Amino acid sequence: MKVNEIREKMKNRKKDELQELIVEMYKQMPKKMREEKEIDELIDNPDLFKSRKQQAKKDVQLPDFASVEYEVKTFIDNAYKQNYVAPNQIIPKKQRSQWRFTAKRLVEQLTVLAAQPQHAKASTAYLEKMYKLLCYASGHYVFASSEPFHTIKISQMDFFERVVSCKKQVADEPDQWIRESLLLIVENDTDFETLKESLSEVLLKFLDNAPLKEKAVSIAENLVQGKEADIKNGSKNRRSITKYRDERYINDLVEMVVMTQSALGEYEEANEFFKKHYRAIREEVKLFVLLKLVMLYQRVEDWVREYDAAIQKGIHPRESLQIMRNYIQRENEFPNYLWGSF
Repeated sequence: MKVNEIREKMKNRKKDELQELIVEMYKQMPKKMREEKEIDELIDNPDLFKSRKQQAKKDVQLPDFASVEYEVKTFIDNAYKQNYVAPNQIIPKKQRSQWRFTAKRLVEQLTVLAAQPQHAKASTAYLEKMYKLLCYASGHYVFASSEPFHTIKISQMDFFERVVSCKKQVADEPDQWIRESLLLIVENDTDFETLKESLSEVLLKFLDNAPLKEKAVSIAENLVQGKEADIKNGSKNRRSITKYRDERYINDLVEMVVMTQSALGEYEEANEFFKKHYRAIREEVKLFVLLKLVMLYQRVEDWVREYDAAIQKGIHPRESLQIMRNYIQRENEFPNYLWGSF
């Protein structure tokens, strides 16, 4: 009989019937079982008994930090050395495909340990290293799967949220965790189902008051200006892949500024910063990206203002933007769906 079935049968029994039933059940238990299960203690003080059991369960589940730390360091080292994919004498061939179980367990154990004050900072740092490893593995040959987040059944957004949450808890100053979280977004690869914009939205959730949002804007703007200075002072013969990464770095930060300033209601400032710093091959492409962000994070009137201003500057929007403009003019609102390509 299941516990729910027992509860259902007992709920209409009278007090004296229940007492008699408990006594009979007690008699049926062997003495050894009563001692092992601490039945006498349960009867004497049920609340204390349950409290002790719950605490014992927590103590058993809490991982040993030293063991987890050693295993995390070893796992990360082997992963970067490609020992989970290349023939080697460190990890037997049969065990290489088991990396996903090890990774998932270590992530869960670090998450638990990060909630313990004595291990919070160190566990958060290792959790961040695990996140960076899986980001790297999303674009490099590290594991048999090129989709490591999907393989361990923890989405990149969920993993990133764990890391940011822990960093916010242990950081001495907001500037530290905000800057490091921004760099986690712009300096690391994403998997096939994750957009940088989605990670920025996760970070935005943790900027839960105006001062934090303002700090994030300031830090992001400084990072953009720093990268622009590096590009200006760097070699004119930069490799195309380096140029692309630098421009993507800047653009990701610019989009974060637009999102954050929009959340502050600073719409014109956000859009002016975008137009000044966002990098695109053509002005029309730049307009397309801006209007998409405005549609997601600002108001109808801001979209119309930016569209009309672009027209006055001689920019010719793509047909889908023209259709959008006509829709807004007719309905005075955004459509209740996102246009695939506008």
